[in-house]
Amino acid sequence: MKDIVTVMIKLADEENSSIEGKKILKTMSSRDQENMAKAIAQCGTILERIGIPASKQFLSTLNAGHTGGMLPLSAADKDTLHPSVLPDNLYVADGTILPGSMGNPPILTIMTLAKKIAGLL
Repeated sequence: MKDIVTVMIKLADEENSSIEGKKILKTMSSRDQENMAKAIAQCGTILERIGIPASKQFLSTLNAGHTGGMLPLSAADKDTLHPSVLPDNLYVADGTILPGSMGNPPILTIMTLAKKIAGLL
């Protein structure tokens, strides 16, 4: 597949998710959909400018990269980095405990949090 050009869209979505039993429920809001449509159009323009006609462009699968803000830490949790809603023996060391969707790659923040939480354990 040497002749495929990839463009990734990364957006901060609205915080409108919930947890029901063992399922995370998340839908794209109308604002999220508008932002995605604008981003897709911008990517199409970029691809056309480098010589790829619209007829040769396609969209891949939509997926969520980081679950920022699903279980944000409260002010009371800041010293322990342990959400008080979780059992005492369960820690989360990923983007879930961030205050919200960052919209930028959060990997360094997540790595730092994970290292700090591992040290606390």
